[in-house]
Amino acid sequence: MSPHPASVIQHVKDIANMSDMEKKHVPIIDIEGTPRAGEPFEVTVWVGKEMAHPSEAEHHIEFIDLYLDNSFIARCDLTWGFTYPKACFSIMLDNPGTLKAYERCNIHGDWAYSVEVSV
Repeated sequence: MSPHPASVIQHVKDIANMSDMEKKHVPIIDIEGTPRAGEPFEVTVWVGKEMAHPSEAEHHIEFIDLYLDNSFIARCDLTWGFTYPKACFSIMLDNPGTLKAYERCNIHGDWAYSVEVSV
């Protein structure tokens, strides 16, 4: 587990002008198609989409979590050396809200990003 307390969550300052650290750590959320209430749709969360994040014992992503507003939806636990920090979730929503992705880097702590989703 990461030595960083869960209360320390880092956010991107400007998504259009990310630093190299942010490019490697911000969990980018991609939504496939147009979500419709009560119908499943795909949500992909990429860590390092803009700049690859290492996956080695000394430096890796431990997990990716997905929330709707403050409600936990899903988690993808990752194993260094075997996994790329990308997770695809098939979810259904009845109401609009904010999808929030969190990830934990074993060195650089917790990172989050969110997007509004309409259904």
